[in-house]
Order: sequence, then structure tokens, then C-alpha cells
Amino acid sequence: MDSRFSASRAPGLSNGLAAPAVTLLMALLLTAGCTRTTLKSSVADAHGDTDEFAEMDFWDGIAAAPIVTNHDALHALILSFGHKAGDFRSELALARKRAWVNEALAVNESARIGWIARAVCMETGIKGNLTMRMFGPRERYALIHLNNRRWLPNMSPEQAVSGAVLIALLSRAEDLQTGATDEIEEDA
Repeated sequence: MDSRFSASRAPGLSNGLAAPAVTLLMALLLTAGCTRTTLKSSVADAHGDTDEFAEMDFWDGIAAAPIVTNHDALHALILSFGHKAGDFRSELALARKRAWVNEALAVNESARIGWIARAVCMETGIKGNLTMRMFGPRERYALIHLNNRRWLPNMSPEQAVSGAVLIALLSRAEDLQTGATDEIEEDA
């Protein structure tokens, strides 16, 4: 046998340990890719007051945010739909009362577009297609409907949302509510 081919195994790993080591490495890589991003602070932390200037600073900060936190998204939804803004706990309590979210949300974790789409559909009265009408505004169906309307750039429920996408979505929702859109509303 040629000696050039006998040294092809990785140093330090015997045949019995190579497969479990590779399996463990793959499992670690897969689980690391599935965690949510946690930011150090949110725009709502810095500009979450209830006065006019803080609200304008909040919207300016959201527009520039590459990732929106749960606190930012809740604050933006509450302001957009005319509810009273407050601290994260009171905003989360309102979101649960209005059935926007069911699960616990970490304050500075990146917001998932799925629960935001659900909240937008519920607040605007969008009924959706047959599946959404049968099962209610579940995250997946609400998001599919908003993707089909081209309100969102073909996103999936677990994706994080940027400030620009959130503002565009809330602008479309406001246009629908005020009648300032040329879009045909087949849900009414």
C-alpha cells in the first residue's frame, strides 16, 4: 500500500470518534443558527416617552434600525393603532389583551414578523383568504396574506424585521384604514 494515502485521516481522531465528533459539530452549528438576535438596547428604550418630540425621535430611530426589537415593534404598533403607549410590561399586557401575541416576548430580542403580521391583520380587520377565515389570523396565514398583497417582501414568520420594513407595513395599514389607498379591498 502506498504510504501517501495512509495519512489521510484527521490527526487525533480515530475511526470510532470521527462520526460522533462531526455529528456534534453539525448539531452545534444548527442550533446556533436558530437563536434569535438579542440587542443591547432598543429605540423604544431611548425614545419611548409619550411626548410629541420623543415620538418623532422614535420613528426616526426605527427608520434607521437594521433590526427591530420586540419592544420597538410593540411600541410602534401601539402608536400606529391609537393605543396608549407605556413601558414594555404595559405594552405587552395590551398586546396579549388584544391577542396580538400568545407567547412571552423578550424585551430586546429581535421581533419576528409573524406576530407583527398577525397584529396588523387583526387591527385593520383584514380577513384574508379561506384558510385565514377558517383558522383565524394565525401568524403564518396573516403573513402569507400580507406577502400576497405585496405589503411585505416575501418573508417567513420567523424572520427578523428591519425598521424600514416595519414602517412600510404600518404605512400600508394606515392607508387601508383611512381609505388613502387605491388597493381593492376584497376582505370587507
